[in-house]
Amino acid sequence: LSPDAAGMDGLDLDSGEGGWDMDDLDLPEDVAGKHMGMDGEDDSEDVSAPHAHLFRMPQTGVPAAQKWAQRCDLAAEHAAAGAFDSAMRLLNRQLGIVDFAPLRSSFVDLASASHACLPTYGGSGRVSVPLGSDGSSDSPAGTYTLAHLEERLRRGQKLFTEGKFPEALEMFTSILYSVPFLIVDSHQEEDQAKELMSRAAEYMGALRVELQRKEETEPMRQVELAAYFTHFKLQPIHQSLTLRQAMSTMYKIKNFNTAATLCHRLLELSPPAKLAQQARQVLAACEKNPTDAVELKYDPRNPFVVCAKTMTPIYRGNESIECPVCKSKYTPDAMHEMCYVCKIGKIGTTCSGLTVARRQKRSAY
Repeated sequence: LSPDAAGMDGLDLDSGEGGWDMDDLDLPEDVAGKHMGMDGEDDSEDVSAPHAHLFRMPQTGVPAAQKWAQRCDLAAEHAAAGAFDSAMRLLNRQLGIVDFAPLRSSFVDLASASHACLPTYGGSGRVSVPLGSDGSSDSPAGTYTLAHLEERLRRGQKLFTEGKFPEALEMFTSILYSVPFLIVDSHQEEDQAKELMSRAAEYMGALRVELQRKEETEPMRQVELAAYFTHFKLQPIHQSLTLRQAMSTMYKIKNFNTAATLCHRLLELSPPAKLAQQARQVLAACEKNPTDAVELKYDPRNPFVVCAKTMTPIYRGNESIECPVCKSKYTPDAMHEMCYVCKIGKIGTTCSGLTVARRQKRSAY
């Protein structure tokens, strides 16, 4: 060492003796404990972590579920993230849904299906891995697809053809409850989802009328309900079956004029040969005496929709309101009641409409 350096080794800078003024300085707390090197950097060592300069703990990332809840705008995406409250708010705003109990299984299925649990070593807990769409965690993978729900619609229609009405109603109801939890990639698919929901709801309304007819004890009310059953927008083959039933019912009570009208409607659908032959035979018999023996609350020549509460006609020109979920029609006195068809919507509520198409572009998180 140089003589100057050697002289510095024995110097006690904290002794307070001699001619040097070595009084303590009142330094800020954020620098008072640091040892600054020649380059101005902090050279002090952390004795509790002698190897801290070799490893820096990475910051905790944002869980995928939290990203979905913050960035996504579909009810299904929020449900997949476990954000049930925000998912319910979205469904209420879009469809006016107020009773979510029937949808509980859909919420749970989405939340469960959006993550996989992987085992770890050494007795550690399982690791939850997000399952995104197309291998990306930007958006969760849904549990329902359009193709799957369309297949269920066909199964419901088959049950309808077979006359298994309670089972068919259950199938169509499950479709209606599932459509709001779809995640699709285009507005065209979104329109298909809305159409699917509308078709399922139409069958639900029709089936309620038929099931009520089977429980009805008053004969004339049974006849009226059979006639109302023909005024729903069903598949042609199913429309033909409802018309054949109503035609036969009207003929039995000697309402030949109304029966003839139903025969014409049936023949316009070009039904199967057996149905067409029966309709022509009934029509020929009715034309011999075109009168009605019984007065009914039914005017086949005046267009109408069926009130889902009273199951009576709402003729054209009369005021009506609807359920925002299933679009079932009601008279104004049913305002703000729970829908009698879907049982989850509030009648007369104004809503923004169903949204199931994810946004095409997402900003980087």
